[in-house]
Amino acid sequence: MLFFWNQGEKTQSPVTAMCFNLQGDLLLVGYGDGHMTIWDVQKATAAKVIYGEHTGAVVHVCFIRQSKVITGDSKGLVLLHTFSIIPVINRLTVKGTQRLFDGNTGIVLSACPLLADESFGSGNSSTQGNLPTSSSGGLGSMMGGVVGVDSGWKFFNEGSSPLEDGVTVMFIMHQHALVVRLRTNIDHVDHIENFSRPEGAREGSIAYAAWKYTSSSTDSSPIDEERVSWLALAWDRQVQVAKLVKSKMIRHKDWKLDSAAVGIAWLNDQMLAVLNLKGQLCLFSKDGSELRRTIFILDGFVFDDSILYHTHFSNRFGNPERHFNNSVAVRGATVYILGPSFLTVSRLLPWKERIEALKMAGDWMGALDMAMKLYDGHTQGVVDLPRTVDSIRGAIMPYLVELLLSYIGYVFEYISIALSNHTGKGGAIDGLIDADRSLLTQREEQYARVGGVAVEFCVHIGRNDILFDTVFSKFVAAQSGGIFLEVLEPYILKDMLGSLPPEIMQALVEHYSGKGWLQRVEQCILHMDISSLDFNQVVRLCREHGLYGALIYLFNQGLNDFRTPLEELLSVIQNATRKDATSTCYRMLVYLKYCFQGLAFPPG
Repeated sequence: MLFFWNQGEKTQSPVTAMCFNLQGDLLLVGYGDGHMTIWDVQKATAAKVIYGEHTGAVVHVCFIRQSKVITGDSKGLVLLHTFSIIPVINRLTVKGTQRLFDGNTGIVLSACPLLADESFGSGNSSTQGNLPTSSSGGLGSMMGGVVGVDSGWKFFNEGSSPLEDGVTVMFIMHQHALVVRLRTNIDHVDHIENFSRPEGAREGSIAYAAWKYTSSSTDSSPIDEERVSWLALAWDRQVQVAKLVKSKMIRHKDWKLDSAAVGIAWLNDQMLAVLNLKGQLCLFSKDGSELRRTIFILDGFVFDDSILYHTHFSNRFGNPERHFNNSVAVRGATVYILGPSFLTVSRLLPWKERIEALKMAGDWMGALDMAMKLYDGHTQGVVDLPRTVDSIRGAIMPYLVELLLSYIGYVFEYISIALSNHTGKGGAIDGLIDADRSLLTQREEQYARVGGVAVEFCVHIGRNDILFDTVFSKFVAAQSGGIFLEVLEPYILKDMLGSLPPEIMQALVEHYSGKGWLQRVEQCILHMDISSLDFNQVVRLCREHGLYGALIYLFNQGLNDFRTPLEELLSVIQNATRKDATSTCYRMLVYLKYCFQGLAFPPG
C-alpha cells in the first residue's frame, strides 16, 4: 500500500478528483483549493505540483492521452494540459495549458473521454470484458492502469493510437452533453453530437456517461471490421445508448430506470452496470433488458456512507446537487464503488462459479438448468465466455459432463445412505425388500428421477456417448440398470432418442422381455432411426422374441424389402401352434393388404 502526502503549505486541502494514467505509473490529483499534483507512483513522491491554473475546487480530471490531461473546476473552467518529460533525469514539465471552456456558456460538470490504449487494437471479442472502460469519473481511469508495472514513465507516440485523428470527449453540462473530437492540433475541434437533457429528467439532475470501445459493430469477418465505440448516458431515470461509427453518433436504445442513476459503467460491450439512489447495483443489456440487481449498501450503513459525492455544483434554484462523478469504476467483471471511508467491491461471478454456488446451495436443478442455457448461447449477464455458440460449447463442454456426473454421484450416495439407515445393510435391495416394501418404491422413484435428468441433459448437449457409457454403468453398479432402461422409453417414443448402442438395445429387449413388455419394445423400435442401428442384431432380437411388426418395419424401411418379411411369417406359421398361427396369419393378411394399398406397415 502506498501513501501520497501533500507537499508544502497545501497540506490541509482535501482531495476532490483523481485519475491514473493508462500505464498506472502517474497519478493526477486535484484539490479543493484548485492546485494539482502529479504523483510518481513508483516513488510515492510528487513529480509535479501545479498552482494558479484553477481558482475553484478541481472536481474532475482525466488523462486523454499519456501526455495530455483535462481538468475542470467548480467554476466551469476546463483546461487541457500537455506534459513532457526529460528522459535523463526523469523530470516532468508542463509544455502548455489551453482553455477549453471558461464557464460563461455553461458549467462543465464532468468530462468523459473515449480512451484508446494498445489493448483496443485487439479484435478478440472474447477478451473485451477485461479491458478498461472510460466513464465520467476519475476512479474509472484510476482502476484502468496496473500500478507499478514498469519503472519510469512511458509517453508513447501520440500517432500510434487507433484513434490517431484525435480524441473523442463528452463534456457534460446541466442542460446538455456535448460530444467533440479534439484533434491532434488542439486548435481544431470537431463537433460530433449534442445530447439534450431528455424529457422527464429532473431539472438540475446531473448526467453520468461511460464509453466502451470495440473493434467491430457486428459479428462479421475481420475484413469488414470498423471502429465502433459505445456510449451510455444516464440522466436521472433516463438511459440513452448510442454508438460512434466513423465520427457519427447513431442512437441505439433509450429506456427508463425505476430510480435515478448515480453512476454508470460498461462491463463489456453488451452489458452495463448502473447504480441508483436506492443503493442498488443493476446490470442491463445495452438494449435495456435488466439482467441482475443487488444492493451495494452494506449492513449497518446508509446510502451516504456507501458512495462518495461532492456538492460543488448547484441547480438553477441555488440548491446544491450531489455529484457522484468520482465514485464508480469497472475493471473486468468487478465494480468498484468508492465511499467516504471504504471501497465496496462487487464482482460478477464467472459462469463456473455461479453454477458452483448453486451446487453448494443444494440447487442441483438450478445448476443444471443454467448449464443448459449457457450451452444454448443464453449468456446475458456473463462476461467470461466467447461470443459464438460453437465456441461457448467447446469451452464449457468438459465442465458440463463433470457437472452431470457429480449430480448423479451425489444423489446416488444420498439414496444409499438414506436406505442403509432403514435396512442396516448399506441399502442393499434384498434387505430393503424385507424391511419395507414402500422404501423399494421410493428408491425406484429416486433413481428414475435421476435417470430422467441424465437423459434430458445428455440429449440436450449432444452427449449420448456419456449417457450410454458412464451414466448407464453407474446405474448398473447401483443395481438399477433396469430402471435406467425404462426411463429411456418415453424419450424414444418422443423421438428424442433415435438410436441405441447394440449393448443397450440388447439389455433393453431382455429387460422388457423379462417384464412381459414386448409390445412396448416393438413400439420403441418403430421410433428408431434404422440407419443408426445394428441391423442384424435388431433383426435377430425381433426373431427371438416374436416382434414381427418391428421385423416387417426393419425390412421395409431399412432394406426396401417387402418379400422377406412375408417369408418369415409363413415360416413362423408352419412351426407354430394353432392359436399362435391364427394370430400370425391375421397379421400377415393385414400386411399384404397394406402392401397392395401402398401403405406403410404397421399402421400409425
